[in-house]
Amino acid sequence: MSAPLVEARQPPIVIYRSVNRDGETYALESRSLRRLREELGTAVHAHPRVFIAHETSADYDAVHGAIVQQVIQLLTGLTEDRLRPLPLVASVSAIP
Repeated sequence: MSAPLVEARQPPIVIYRSVNRDGETYALESRSLRRLREELGTAVHAHPRVFIAHETSADYDAVHGAIVQQVIQLLTGLTEDRLRPLPLVASVSAIP
């Protein structure tokens, strides 16, 4: 009898982040978007980019960690429940 196959590990969903003096722009990597659409079909309502403004560095420090999940939801159009099982890599340093 053969051993059961181990499910291959999914590549992560990659989100790029670019910071300037006015805020941060987030974008979903095109390969990640394509994979989400293949796996989840019409549940994905993606937006190409999301910009979050901040007025001071204190705004950035206070808000950044608190909004990551919401930014991911805005980029993908997926609910938190749909996103939970997916491996995510957020904040890759630059938007291509």
